Amino acid sequence: MDLRRHGFEPVAVTTGAAAMAAHREVDVVLVDLDLADFDGLTLCRELRATSDVPMIGFASFSELERVLALEAGCDDCVEKPYRSRELVARLGALLRRARVLSPPTITAGELRIHPTLREVRVGDRVVETTRKEFELLLLLASECERLFSRAELLRRVWEYDSVDAEITALASRTIDTHVSSLRKKLGSPHWIVTVRGVGFRFTDDARADPDSTDSAVDSTDSAAELDEAASANQV
Repeated sequence: MDLRRHGFEPVAVTTGAAAMAAHREVDVVLVDLDLADFDGLTLCRELRATSDVPMIGFASFSELERVLALEAGCDDCVEKPYRSRELVARLGALLRRARVLSPPTITAGELRIHPTLREVRVGDRVVETTRKEFELLLLLASECERLFSRAELLRRVWEYDSVDAEITALASRTIDTHVSSLRKKLGSPHWIVTVRGVGFRFTDDARADPDSTDSAVDSTDSAAELDEAASANQV
């Protein structure tokens, strides 16, 4: 089937490894569950663990295989052999739903955060982040200029059930470490601003003065801030 005739630009890959490498560059992934180098269901789970990209799985007539594909992360499933018109219709419907439900891309100067793809770019450079780094950056950037306390970050990013006003030095340093890593990976300390003794906020002005009251200097390099974190010993 020539998807180009229907307005799509397909990127063909023949292995699971190639699919993992290419999935961030496409709007939807079509997965044949019968792969030579990779179990198809495992591939679906791996893709879903790292991305919210829409997926359609190609399965046999077995109802169990279709159910397993959906449970593994596919948004839809098509029986093999499939009819071209049905596949095109399902592609269109899935992409329409994805566009309605997908949160918008967050842009701040050269920085772009794609929530659905879980991708961060600075200019044309892809910034590799850990899961918690991405969630922390997305939370801060989604409410630009809002001040987040350390306690709120622990609740919303690290899923602490409850956090007292004072937090342990270890928990505080966990946040500092992730902020420091993000600043280095982004190539600038200025997007994530430290408000000493309170928390952090995101600014879309990457040219902000790092010597302003709201310091954007790497918090893990600040002896004063580490001393403050070490003095907090109650969770």
